[in-house]
Amino acid sequence: MFRLPLLLPPLLLLFSACKTPPPAEPPQPVPPPQEKTPVAALEFDRVEAERPDHLTLYYHLKAENPRSGLLDLEIRGWKLSLNGEEMPAALTVDGAAISGARFSAGSLAGIDKTLILEMDLQAPVKEAVPTDDGFLANLSIDLAYRYGEASPLSGAVSAEAAFPRIREPEFTITSIAIMQAELINTRFRVSLRIDNPNLFPLSLSSFDYELYGEGRFWANGKKRDMLQIPAQGFAETNLFLVMNFIDMKRHLLDEIIAMRMVRYRFTGEAEVDTGVSWLPQFHMGFDHSGSSVVLK
Repeated sequence: MFRLPLLLPPLLLLFSACKTPPPAEPPQPVPPPQEKTPVAALEFDRVEAERPDHLTLYYHLKAENPRSGLLDLEIRGWKLSLNGEEMPAALTVDGAAISGARFSAGSLAGIDKTLILEMDLQAPVKEAVPTDDGFLANLSIDLAYRYGEASPLSGAVSAEAAFPRIREPEFTITSIAIMQAELINTRFRVSLRIDNPNLFPLSLSSFDYELYGEGRFWANGKKRDMLQIPAQGFAETNLFLVMNFIDMKRHLLDEIIAMRMVRYRFTGEAEVDTGVSWLPQFHMGFDHSGSSVVLK
C-alpha cells in the first residue's frame, strides 16, 4: 500500500527554524590574588662561655617580606626551656630587651637580627640529675606581622641548641703526713685526689691553695705541673707544704704531732682545660672541707 510522507504545516516549520538559543551565563568575577604571608625563621648560631655555669647563646632571627608594602615585625613574647623545664634568662637584641622590639622591612626585603641569650646555669647544674651529661635549650618567640593599618598576622619561630654539660672537678684530701717536725718549721705531705665528673678528660694547668687544720691556717702553696684527669675518673698528686711556727704558739706543734685525725679546709683557685670548643679553659675557685688521717 502506497503512503505519502507526513508533511508538517508550513507555520510549524517556520517556528522551529526561528527558535532562540538560551542566554549565556554571565562571567564570574575573578578573585584577587591572595597576598603572600611573611616567612620567619630562628637559627641557632653558637655558644660562648667564660665559666661552666654562665653561657651566652647567639641566634639569628630572619624574616622575609614577600609583599610590595612596608612590613612591621614585632616581638610579642618569648620562652626558654632547658631539658624540658622552663627557666628564666635574659634575651636581648641591639643591646636592649627583646620583648616589644619592632623591626621594619621594605618591599621584597628581609630582616636579619642577632639575638643574645644569657643563661645562668648555676641552679640547673646543681639540681640536674647526675647522669645528665648535656643540655637541650629550646627558645621560642611569638611574632606579629603588620602592613599599614591592616590587622596583624600572628606567627611563631623556635630553635633548639644542644651542648654538653661541664662540671667543675672536685678536690679531696685523702691523707696528711708529717714529714719532718722541727722547732720552727714542720713539713707536710698532703695527698690530694681530684675527681672529674665529666664525660671528657680535664687538665689542671695550675692551681693555688691554702690549707687550714682545726680552724687554723696551716700553709699555702702553688702547683704548676700539668695534671691530667681522665673522663669520669680521678687523679692523685702530692703537695708539699711547710708550716712556720715563728708567729704561733709552741703547743700548736705538739697538738699537730699528736693528731690522728684532722678537720681540714682546702681552698684555692685553679685553671681547668676542657678541650670543649666553646669553653676550652675556665678559671674556678674551690673550697672543700672534710676530715683526714694524720700520718707520722
